[in-house]
Amino acid sequence: MAKPFRLYVCSDIHASERTWRKFLNAMRANVYKVDAAVIAGDLTGKAIIAVVKGEEGGEVWNATVMGQRRVARSEQELVELERSIADLGYYTVRVTEAERAAMEADPELVKAVFHEKISHRLEEWMSLAAERLDGSGVPVYLMPGNDDEFEIDEILARSTYCQDVNERVVDLTPWHQLVSMGWSSPTPWSTPRELPEEEFLDRLSGLLRGARDARKTIIMTHVPPYDSGLDTAPLLSPDLRPTASAGDLLRGPVGSKGVRAVIEKVKPVLGVHGHIHESGGERKVGSTLCVNAGSESSMGVLRGFLIDLSDKGIERTLRVEG
Repeated sequence: MAKPFRLYVCSDIHASERTWRKFLNAMRANVYKVDAAVIAGDLTGKAIIAVVKGEEGGEVWNATVMGQRRVARSEQELVELERSIADLGYYTVRVTEAERAAMEADPELVKAVFHEKISHRLEEWMSLAAERLDGSGVPVYLMPGNDDEFEIDEILARSTYCQDVNERVVDLTPWHQLVSMGWSSPTPWSTPRELPEEEFLDRLSGLLRGARDARKTIIMTHVPPYDSGLDTAPLLSPDLRPTASAGDLLRGPVGSKGVRAVIEKVKPVLGVHGHIHESGGERKVGSTLCVNAGSESSMGVLRGFLIDLSDKGIERTLRVEG
């Protein structure tokens, strides 16, 4: 009997330095004894924080981080401050008070600096992956998610270790192919990679037509299937505020109906998803097991799933974190 193929699944690392290094360290040591790892989208961060040089003289810098003022009084403290911000998944830029004011007055300047920081960190991540994982025997298959700007595609394409599998069909296990789609259905925030449900369904269905046997596929979509229990999130008002009733926060399904329709029709072996950080877990959609590892990357927590696959299907699953 052939040995099961063990897959490690995670998602939504969102530029957290601590979480990315935990991932690389776990794969390098292969603490889970996996045969491959997949990352289901959203590699980059969502905000940049100005670290402002004080006007009171000396090397005093300050930044507002999650509502708190943080101060660095030496180069070492400054480096430590920037690292702690990077661990949260944010980017930093060192500026004077005048430069900070100029950025506040010019959204295009902020956007340019933000994109530069996104590219720089991801370049570093891909280099670090090649350095740390070469010879580990654990291939890494990843893709952008809806929050990831298109400029990162070129960086991922240049990676000498990690493989960008977005909108591709690749052989994964001895028995299964991986079909990946990093786009999402529409969100309230108009993020870079969104598609109307009908177009999303058409693209995903078209990808599956390129598979040898659609029922022996693992579908990796950043967005979970609609009303699966893996897509439960706070329901928002028209001004994008959480809604409440009788003092309770209202929650509901926000996943993709297109993903659900494809899974119900094709019945793949496994669905791998992310996107909704607070809805980690595993659920059945028809006969297909779907998983969302969830995400607490901003806290430096790496959440994942271990999935053992064989020619008969899924042997077992285990949710892990570190």
